Amino acid sequence: MRIEYRLSLRDIVFFQLYRFGHSPSSRKTLRQGTYGGAAVIVALTGVMAVVVRAWSLAGVGVVLALVYTYVFPRLLQSNIRRMTTRLYAGRLNVLGRRELEVRSDGLLARTDAEESITAWKDISGVSVLDRYLFVYLGAEAAHIVPRDTVMAGDFAEFAREVERRLR
Repeated sequence: MRIEYRLSLRDIVFFQLYRFGHSPSSRKTLRQGTYGGAAVIVALTGVMAVVVRAWSLAGVGVVLALVYTYVFPRLLQSNIRRMTTRLYAGRLNVLGRRELEVRSDGLLARTDAEESITAWKDISGVSVLDRYLFVYLGAEAAHIVPRDTVMAGDFAEFAREVERRLR
């Protein structure tokens, strides 16, 4: 069974944002950055309020910390989007026509420039979303199959077969 599709920069950006929002280590980093940063803001403005005896400064610190907890995750997502775009823009060996084929010995990946096979035991997982299939090759990398750019093969059937092989 095989599937042929086109991979675009938009798809890679979506994967990076999805991975960041769903991986345990990324969520931990986000929590630490958000609440750690807010705690630093509250602590610094609290110390400043005590030093200058302006208690309203502590209130300002709390408000700033609340704003920070709202803004920081959005800034982080924007940074992921920008860095991913910068990294992959113009990398024709990553973008464009791709093909995946389910074989008994693993998953064959083919582009116009190269071909590789990943043994089933080396695939760490799969996520099937409404618009995407992610076949994880580790914590940071995956085959990204966008449903809307499939040119040959059946997206749902292919996803079911990959999931079956990984059980």
